[in-house]
Amino acid sequence: MIFLTGKKIADILSSTFLFEGVSDEEILEITREFSCDERSYPKGEVIFSPEKFERVLGVVLSGRIAVTKGRLSVSELSRGSLFGAAALFNNEPEYASTLTAKTAATVLYFSQESVLTLINRDERIRMNYIRYLSARIRFLSEKVDTLGEISSEKRLARFLLKNADDRGYVSGCNFSEIAGRLGIGRASLYRELAKLEEAGVIRKDRNGVEILDPEKLSQP
Repeated sequence: MIFLTGKKIADILSSTFLFEGVSDEEILEITREFSCDERSYPKGEVIFSPEKFERVLGVVLSGRIAVTKGRLSVSELSRGSLFGAAALFNNEPEYASTLTAKTAATVLYFSQESVLTLINRDERIRMNYIRYLSARIRFLSEKVDTLGEISSEKRLARFLLKNADDRGYVSGCNFSEIAGRLGIGRASLYRELAKLEEAGVIRKDRNGVEILDPEKLSQP
């Protein structure tokens, strides 16, 4: 059942990798043709886990969803984010991660059969799907590189440099989430931040972190 209006759903879908270059009118026809399943989740509900999942492609319509693997925070999904591609066309008995509603969230699901039909008949969607998978491979590769660094200091430095804006400012820092993404404890993160601040490399405020010396931060 579709709870949002077709136009609102088309607006959201058109912002995703999968439907890039596809008109709103075509997207509306797709949602009418296929059995898209819209579901709502309260804050804290586990959506998918290694033991409980479906072979579907999900699109987040609203809210935020945390992606974790064990105790490690992998990423956060928000409006327009896709998930489920890795499990869609394989026979692995377990899902790779756990998805939990960080806030109340709504998700639109495309079945395996629907996605297969779409990528077979529409070259634009087929190429979009391939590009999406390539981007996920790159993201995971960078994640492995980050976790493979020897020290928590190097992990933190890489995170700050990657997420800084043109002014060298990293905004919206939730340090508990950053610790999870970097695979280190909060105490270790705070120690590393304090060391960098004492060395004059960064300056923290309540809104984020300003990089004062990017050259020193990027040193091996």
